[in-house]
Amino acid sequence: MGSRLWIDLVNSAPAALGDFLATDDGWHRWLRAAGLDAGAADAMRPQALALRETLARLFECLRTGSKPKPADIERVNDLLAAGAPQPRLAWRGGALVVEEHRPEGAGPLAAIAADFADFAARHEPARLRHCANPECSLVFYDTARNGTRRWCSMAACGNRSKVRSHRLRASAVSEG
Repeated sequence: MGSRLWIDLVNSAPAALGDFLATDDGWHRWLRAAGLDAGAADAMRPQALALRETLARLFECLRTGSKPKPADIERVNDLLAAGAPQPRLAWRGGALVVEEHRPEGAGPLAAIAADFADFAARHEPARLRHCANPECSLVFYDTARNGTRRWCSMAACGNRSKVRSHRLRASAVSEG
């Protein structure tokens, strides 16, 4: 965790570790790690799995500039609508005021959809990347100033690549 909510959801089934959302318990742990309310989340797990697939497809659309499926846009829009704040009148300090009210039960999926919508509107899609490690299935948003990040994590995949390169160079020197 530590990326955008929507990217973290897309990355919740890493090839090396398995699917974090495969069980209700895993889904609850994922929600807590993401800082989201895990209250009544059991019923949402199937929708979370569907949203993960939708966001993975939208990731590719953003990255490549291709047109998304209308159903994918509709799924995100439905979640945005479910979590959109609604204006409500309230009596405060002797006057009527308009307050924003969040709908009950909007939950974590609406927050993830809102994070995606914010990202799509404000960030550079050209910085979306797949990890350069062919054995890694993770994706990321490159925040490096020069936009040349290659690994999901320097501590994991980047380090493995550097160790592999070093060993290849060392074996070539010892053979030569």
